[in-house]
Amino acid sequence: MFYQMKKIVVEEGHSSKVIERFSGQGGLISEQPGFIDKQVLLKKSRRGNEEVIVMIRWESESDWKNWEKHPDHIAGHKANAGKPKPEYVVESSQDVYESQI
Repeated sequence: MFYQMKKIVVEEGHSSKVIERFSGQGGLISEQPGFIDKQVLLKKSRRGNEEVIVMIRWESESDWKNWEKHPDHIAGHKANAGKPKPEYVVESSQDVYESQI
């Protein structure tokens, strides 16, 4: 199993915008071969910046790579190319993991 993890840190009070963007059911990604599921996690914190993790599970790394190369996925990124990130986004990153058990 293969995991794609996106971490988005936003200013206090803005996590709901990120959660809404990634929480939609269905969509193109869910139709991709090897897609298992997606979870959106909000880190518990009392105040200050908020952290959202988007975890997407794939059957294999090759399934994830096929999605990354899919024309619809690329088109979505091109549509946002050159646009500044929202002001409330402090940082974002992506990592990938492979299950060992």
